Amino acid sequence: MTDTTTARPKRPAHRDDGPPVRGIGHLRHPAVSGGLIGVIGGGAFLFGGIAGLPAEHRATLRGIAISLISFTLVVVLLRRRMLPTVPTPARGALRVYGIAVVAMLAFLPVTRLVALALDAPTAQIALVAAVVGGHFLPFARAFQAPVFWWIGGAMAALGLAGAALAALGDPVAGPAGAAAAGVAMLVIVAAQGLLASPRQD
Repeated sequence: MTDTTTARPKRPAHRDDGPPVRGIGHLRHPAVSGGLIGVIGGGAFLFGGIAGLPAEHRATLRGIAISLISFTLVVVLLRRRMLPTVPTPARGALRVYGIAVVAMLAFLPVTRLVALALDAPTAQIALVAAVVGGHFLPFARAFQAPVFWWIGGAMAALGLAGAALAALGDPVAGPAGAAAAGVAMLVIVAAQGLLASPRQD
């Protein structure tokens, strides 16, 4: 007699129909590892932007930044949630990833040239945020992960806005745009974890 227990299909490694879990125990899941990368990147832009803001506000803003980063880390690593099934990447996803990364690296030095041409050196950090955000956009379709639309779009829009205002004569706008882009990344990463609520049967 065939043992039917051995004929059951194995579950994929990542599903959203299992019990709620904490991210710290599933660091290889893209929602967790990607969230951690988002915390690092968002924190870098946030602190980098704050460094260019008026000195009298930096201490307060850094305290707020630390609180936001800590909260996002808690959500990513410790909040119990349903981890989504990892979708199959679109055909050519790795090629899209490679092209996007190479394009980003190629455009990063250009941001300095653009800032100098605009006679607005503080616009550079905002332009960097826009370039980094833009490189995320193709990932949304390639990896079937809409969160990249939100992260990439928000960072690109805020970075470009900061750079434009800096070019118009507001030197604080560039760092502020970069800091805002960092905040957007952190908030979106946290929201992704908070909205993945345990299923109520």
